[in-house]
Amino acid sequence: MSARSDHGEPVGPMTSVLRHPFLVALCLALGLALGVGTALAMPATHTAEARVAVVPADSNAYTVAGYPVGAQSLAADYARWVQNRATDGSWAPAGTSKVSASPIPDSAVIRIEVESQDRDAAVAGAEQVANTLISTVAGARSGHDPESAYKEFQSIAPKVAAARGDVSEAERVYALARGADARERASEALQKAQVALAELQLKQDAAGELYRKLFVDVAGNSTLKVVAPPAVQGDAARSGLIRYGIVGLGAGALLGLLLAVLVDRRRAGRARRRVEDPGVG
Repeated sequence: MSARSDHGEPVGPMTSVLRHPFLVALCLALGLALGVGTALAMPATHTAEARVAVVPADSNAYTVAGYPVGAQSLAADYARWVQNRATDGSWAPAGTSKVSASPIPDSAVIRIEVESQDRDAAVAGAEQVANTLISTVAGARSGHDPESAYKEFQSIAPKVAAARGDVSEAERVYALARGADARERASEALQKAQVALAELQLKQDAAGELYRKLFVDVAGNSTLKVVAPPAVQGDAARSGLIRYGIVGLGAGALLGLLLAVLVDRRRAGRARRRVEDPGVG
């Protein structure tokens, strides 16, 4: 788009802008005023952020091969938990408009962000989501805690030892039994003792296998810890003024450019008509 000079020669848009600086400045001022006014009229949205990290629950974690990488993967999974619960509304605190979570790259830290038009509600919401995530992970970990599996193994061990003693005693009684009836009773008692021992050994083996599995499991050896308490990020009012102010300046600049070009086009048109028809104007 170009206008023409007073002699009918085409001129560029920037030339038109330079010819009408006051018009462009007026449009810029108007756009800035509208942008600032819009920012002041609209309610500010405050964003509060809390950070939680996947950390070792005990010293066993340091024996797990690839624990740092596994912790980073676990952090990404927990961040998706928050996203999914926020989407279905189950983890959406009252008074908030948006809840999001994302893992910080190359770390086991999760960033939880909550938006609200109320500053205090945003902070409270971020704290609530962080605490909910921590308690949920703790509940899920209770079924994957290697220590609980080891305690189960330990609780069965005395019963297994006692059952072995019962089998040994039943074998001794069977060996000393005389007569058909006595041997039959001793045989039944031996079988019963052997069955009881087999059942207990099966439970003990299962607890031991579970312990070995959980001992090298990242989730079972990890917990969540708040590493940065909830806090509002930045100045929402100032950010809104800057954002809408820039948009207003851009709109004002565009309007000033269009008006400057339009004025030059109209002037060029009148000049051309005077050249073509000296009697005009």
